[in-house]
Amino acid sequence: MSQRVSTLLATATVAASLMCGAGEARAQLIDEVRVGLLDHDTGFIGSSKEDGIDLAIEAFSQPIEALDFIGSPRVVVGAIVNSENQTNQIYAGLTAQWMFADDVFRPDDGFYVEGLVAVAYHDGKVDVRSTPEDAEWKSHGSEFLFRTGFGVGYRFNETWSLTATFAHISNANLAQPNQGANDVGLRLGMRF
Repeated sequence: MSQRVSTLLATATVAASLMCGAGEARAQLIDEVRVGLLDHDTGFIGSSKEDGIDLAIEAFSQPIEALDFIGSPRVVVGAIVNSENQTNQIYAGLTAQWMFADDVFRPDDGFYVEGLVAVAYHDGKVDVRSTPEDAEWKSHGSEFLFRTGFGVGYRFNETWSLTATFAHISNANLAQPNQGANDVGLRLGMRF
């Protein structure tokens, strides 16, 4: 296993350990934890060069009530590890969720949409244009990227949810090259 994957896995392990800490501290800091499987660098939208499945883990803070005028977003931190040892990511940002249908099939369930704006660090390639690696790696142009995304989900009850997600990473043309990457997949969430 490469050092970069080991480092990202260690980061994810520390995050998971913190999430599973003392119940009282977790209740104050962590509102929800999600794990997911994503299609890495999907060709669904855009071009695809990289392969594999991404394992994702995320932790969400309690809603920030002081920002209720924009939907009381939550802080999210996450890690994505690629099964083919290609571009892995860690990120932090804000996400907001809006319920559009409550108590659909039973009390406490419902459908929601959500959005994400974050900053990501990746261990992929910055610029491999005109090299043999160009056929299999994206050239991201920078080690730090923007991560944006949206999801549509179903909350089964106050604890469990399932979200279909789409996310995009790129440097927003602040550097060249700017070969962004997209991922799509499912995330299972557990609220505390």
